[in-house]
Amino acid sequence: MSARGGSGFVLTEQARIVARGTDADEVGVLMAAELRPGTGFDLPVVAGRPTRRDVVLTIDPKAGFGEVEGNPEAYKISSTANGVRVTGASRHGLFNGTQTLRQLLPAFAASSSRVNTTWTVPAVSILDAPRFSYRGLMLDVARSFLEVDEVKQVIDAAAAAKISVLHMHLADDQGWRIDITNSGRAAGDDIDYTALTRVSGATAVLGNPYQSADGHTGFYTQDDYRSLVRYAAEREIEIIPEIDIPGHTNAALASIPQLNTAGSSHPATEDEPVAPHNGTIDVGYSYLDPTSEVTYTFIEHVFSQLAALTPSEFLHVGGDESHAMTQRYGHAGYVAFVERALAIVHGLGKKTIGWNEYAESGLTAGDGVQYWAGTTEHAKRAVIEDGAKLLVSPGNMSYLDMKYHPKTPIGLSWACSGDCDVAHYYDWSPQEVIAGVGDEHILGTEAPLWSETIRGVDQAEFMIFPRVLAHGETGWTAESLRSPSDFAARLASVGPRLAAAGTNFYDGPQIAWSTELAGTDAALSVGSAGSVSVGLLAAPGTKTDGTAVTVDEVDDADSTGGSSLTAPLTATVDFGDGSAPVPARFTVSEPRDSLHAAGVYAVTAAHAYDSPGTYRGKITASDGSRARFTITVS
Repeated sequence: MSARGGSGFVLTEQARIVARGTDADEVGVLMAAELRPGTGFDLPVVAGRPTRRDVVLTIDPKAGFGEVEGNPEAYKISSTANGVRVTGASRHGLFNGTQTLRQLLPAFAASSSRVNTTWTVPAVSILDAPRFSYRGLMLDVARSFLEVDEVKQVIDAAAAAKISVLHMHLADDQGWRIDITNSGRAAGDDIDYTALTRVSGATAVLGNPYQSADGHTGFYTQDDYRSLVRYAAEREIEIIPEIDIPGHTNAALASIPQLNTAGSSHPATEDEPVAPHNGTIDVGYSYLDPTSEVTYTFIEHVFSQLAALTPSEFLHVGGDESHAMTQRYGHAGYVAFVERALAIVHGLGKKTIGWNEYAESGLTAGDGVQYWAGTTEHAKRAVIEDGAKLLVSPGNMSYLDMKYHPKTPIGLSWACSGDCDVAHYYDWSPQEVIAGVGDEHILGTEAPLWSETIRGVDQAEFMIFPRVLAHGETGWTAESLRSPSDFAARLASVGPRLAAAGTNFYDGPQIAWSTELAGTDAALSVGSAGSVSVGLLAAPGTKTDGTAVTVDEVDDADSTGGSSLTAPLTATVDFGDGSAPVPARFTVSEPRDSLHAAGVYAVTAAHAYDSPGTYRGKITASDGSRARFTITVS
């Protein structure tokens, strides 16, 4: 990004979004929907000639992208006082550009309610494109379920960070989350696949030493899943589903009697025809029978339906932690099972991704190996010799369910302990994870969130953000351009945006989170006395006693916070009727605690107007920031 001279572009209520082309129109509609609530502007999406008040969106792969020419996600932005132009090499590139444009606007552009501020886009010129096309986030909805709207909430926040893949871990020992119907069963197949969600959609991980609450239960109908795929695709996020086999399969064994053969981890008995539900966080004990044809009938039916529901070229087959199976059948038995399963998925026209344990099992060019831990030998051979691609997810640098610090009340610490805040998730290099496997062999990066200790979207967001932003940046930025100090400086302004959007995150001390003030309008009756809300303040890493907002410097259960404030922030309110300014008070519905960032503060003051009219007031904060508001008195 390079700064231009001049005052920049100011988005006003006369602004339109001028979209050139069908795909550009779709992106424009999304951008307008994102900006309307906070600005209160109509922002019509139109074709035709732009004016100097407009934002122009164009898709043109031949627009001249210089050093990033040929990258379909490339975009460029030109902002001057005469307008903003965002040009993408593709729909995805244009969408990336609109997300950067949102980041250039004040933080309350992400607000769900109208605020008053000057909507300035700095005068800049930007040319950008990602290092890897796959920049992933994984949600483990198998152990603890997330509702459709909760997943969409995560998608919105991830899309703003240009995450491009959502890996959904849909089945594990504790639960099964995707509806599989009996339609299309092979001749002789008498399995009732609807039992998968009828039985194991109603189970989840239980409370454990790291989280007292039980996991959430539920499942996605096929229409639910289709809606998530569409919603994500509109925001340039590809959904890749995972059904983990041959291990992590107790939920399937608990639902389908036919899978409980003598060769499985749970041979059926008269008293126990299916495996009992196991909601512990144990791993490695369950497995499907590699010698039974019923197993492969089951796999083909399940993955056939997933393939039909999923536009992605990939299906994730898991393959990790099959300890008990390997002990019983030997490593060769595990490899033979995986090779047959891969042939089934390849026969459906899909490529596979699996955890690195599956890497010696006959991968073909284009398959993905997701490295998380352990030996690198087989993953390296699959990549170098077989043409597979490496998906980089080293547990110690990628797993988002690790505690930020020892006091974090949820999360684990086996992969990362001590200081596992955002800097740790930035300070690594994908090309160094497996020696000799450089960018040309790397599919991308992914940050998984396992849910042994995570309950609901609020806790999920807290563990995801801001660490996924650091992890995603390792997948976006060329190695030669990465800078921890530059990233930290840019991240500081993201905190108020997350707060304004209502996205939970950890506002820890590694970042000097910036603050942002905006005004809010109100309507009153003549003579009515009481507290009036006239503004909003986003100030991550802080607390308030009602009279001032201060950095949380007490290292208690929620640890210390980070902030750019160097002194307590106070404010006065001038109500615009000639009366003397009065001290503001600060209230917050979600104060900072061990599982929440500081919420947005309401700026309030007590006042009564003597006469009807329209009054324009001003908030003046002690850090020099100001905001204006309008009170309509009748």
